[in-house]
Amino acid sequence: MGRTFYIGRLFGIEFRLHFTWFIIFFLVTLLLVEPNYDRWFYWLLGIGTSLLFFTSVLAHELAHSLVGRANGIPISNIILFIFGGIAVMKHEAGKPGAEFRMAIAGPLCSLVIGGIFGLLLLIPAITGPVAMMITWLAIMNGILAAFNLIPGFPLDGGRVLRSVIWRATGSYLVASRIATWVGQGFGYALILAGILIIIARPFDMTWFDGLWISFIGWFLSSSASASYRQAIKQETVKPSNDIELPSSDYTVLPSEGEKKD
Repeated sequence: MGRTFYIGRLFGIEFRLHFTWFIIFFLVTLLLVEPNYDRWFYWLLGIGTSLLFFTSVLAHELAHSLVGRANGIPISNIILFIFGGIAVMKHEAGKPGAEFRMAIAGPLCSLVIGGIFGLLLLIPAITGPVAMMITWLAIMNGILAAFNLIPGFPLDGGRVLRSVIWRATGSYLVASRIATWVGQGFGYALILAGILIIIARPFDMTWFDGLWISFIGWFLSSSASASYRQAIKQETVKPSNDIELPSSDYTVLPSEGEKKD
């Protein structure tokens, strides 16, 4: 992925930031501060909320990683980048059940985190701008879980789909091929949707929403193809038993337009 920065280690798993993460962190903070750009309190609150949100993304990926490791899938590191997060695996799951458990762990973690933030709103002392930020974190974690469960490989939902097809057909490559087609189709649909949003601006969505959706679509379609090529390589070298090919599990951030819905 190019240049990354080490930020820490937990449970033996290294956390890193890709340089593009700083772009999305800045954009999310601007979104949270708007329109109170002249008030330092909102900047502090916005930066703190952004950090909590991306900590939630790290927790989502850490859940994937710990469950994956418990199912025999070694994890090299977790990287935050402009589109979300990546857990870099030394190789893919060996069984459909392991793939399913690893894939579903991240969304479940995000739902739990969203629920915790939701419970905080029951505390009477939490009001005003702080309550608004906590509400945003609760909603965003719920949307993060839901968006990543869409069956577009290599999203979590795409991996769940692959695990189901894999179990039904008994073929890892057939399941990978079908999940890749679905993922590519979903990516192309997002690209088209983004272009239409830029042109028509429906539901008060902005040109930036359309651009972001198109970029996510391009990223997903490209990642689906790359993941399928990796799956073929993994099956090809499997008889040697001494070559491990890295693979990645992706957590993707939804667009601002999707956040509003």
